[in-house]
Amino acid sequence: MSKEYLVALFPRRRRVLINGQFMGTTNTKLELESGVYEVTLGPPLNFSPEKFEIDLRNTSSLMPLMIELTEAK
Repeated sequence: MSKEYLVALFPRRRRVLINGQFMGTTNTKLELESGVYEVTLGPPLNFSPEKFEIDLRNTSSLMPLMIELTEAK
């Protein structure tokens, strides 16, 4: 397995959960093994989409996968 990189963008600092486990915070680069993951944020549940299903491959530290969550109204 190779190292891959992910950034979850959100207007506020929030906990990032990968497969239900705390892995870091929004707007920072997270390092994971390549693979398929479910990405969501910790409470409060005021964001959209509620979760991302990602296949994390072919990233680098300089070019991480960027996903964007927005505040729900």
